[in-house]
Amino acid sequence: YPGVNYSTAPLSNRFTRLIQDIEAGRITLSHDADGRGYLDSMLEALDIDPDSQMLVFSDTALKTRLVNAKTPRALYFNDDTYVGFNPGSRSIEIAAMDSVVGPVFFDFSQDPEHIEMEREVNQCLRCHDSYSMSGGGVPRFLLSSVLANPEGEIVTHEVSIVTDTSTPLNRRWGGMYVTGRHGNQETLGNFVIDDVSKLTNLNLSANGNKDDLSEFLDTTPYISNGSDIVGLMVLEHQLEVQNRLTRVIFESRTLLHQEGQIDEDVLKMLVQPLLESLFMVHEITLIDTVIGDSGFTERFQKLGVSDTRGRSLRELDLQTRTFTYPFSYLIYSEAIEALPEPVKSKLFEGVREILAGQSTETVFDRLTEAERESVAAILLDTKPEIFQ
Repeated sequence: YPGVNYSTAPLSNRFTRLIQDIEAGRITLSHDADGRGYLDSMLEALDIDPDSQMLVFSDTALKTRLVNAKTPRALYFNDDTYVGFNPGSRSIEIAAMDSVVGPVFFDFSQDPEHIEMEREVNQCLRCHDSYSMSGGGVPRFLLSSVLANPEGEIVTHEVSIVTDTSTPLNRRWGGMYVTGRHGNQETLGNFVIDDVSKLTNLNLSANGNKDDLSEFLDTTPYISNGSDIVGLMVLEHQLEVQNRLTRVIFESRTLLHQEGQIDEDVLKMLVQPLLESLFMVHEITLIDTVIGDSGFTERFQKLGVSDTRGRSLRELDLQTRTFTYPFSYLIYSEAIEALPEPVKSKLFEGVREILAGQSTETVFDRLTEAERESVAAILLDTKPEIFQ
């Protein structure tokens, strides 16, 4: 992708700005020598809610030797930054959505004597650049679902998938712990294959609707004792949008670099998948209410930008779908703002057409008139440039 310069372009993301502040002496991280090292201080500095914690016990990670069903990897996130923590590891892993080059990856030393950070452009991309398997070569964030044994090893690849909002719940979150309530809906969460006979008759209901994880592991080394289902659902949407946004970034910047312009038909083709994810048109329908077990739900919603009627794109429904209003809060993100001007203009044009009911793409027919009117009113108050 000439013109993107993934490995060498100046970066613009929350984590690199934190490093710059640390190096300039504007911010100091504190180190807990007896516990989680820099983790707690880093989350605070990055404005990441500790209740966003999710615990992954499959060894689908860089430090596989540290990950198993008793010592899972903890992940924490906000709108653009992801932090991975393994108890006993000498470093913390960071991924960030960069507004220039999309997903970028870092290793942050847990050495209490000095701050040291290294950008990863090789090992992490062995998995996170997996679009290259089909000729894409675009970095992406991954949320995969697998069946794993107590050692964290994948025991079968028949159900190993990369998930998104269209994935049924009973195929999501394998190799992960899940806390919270989801009623009669089943997930692969909390399902440890300690006996291969379980593969012939997957009884998922026994491991669902858990309020804590004490029957599975000791959560003392972690910040929280849970792995909130609501956070997982929000993350599913967020990663889908960011991955499609990254592909738009790479392909549009390459075309502009090579040709100096982008044809109107090509522009429309580029932004179409992103529009579908922003409007959540492929999300499955929930058949029962989902309830989180931490403070994530409340804190996530409080961050919303509200219109004059107090409505926000961060409002959660959790009864028939994840969000109350079918349009993504990531419309306010730095990565959207940093899109090349012709691309952003085409994206906003597409948003206007869909909200006005004028799109010729039938995939948007599932949006009701009331939903389109609500989203349009929220955006008119909170991001008016879309309509200019």
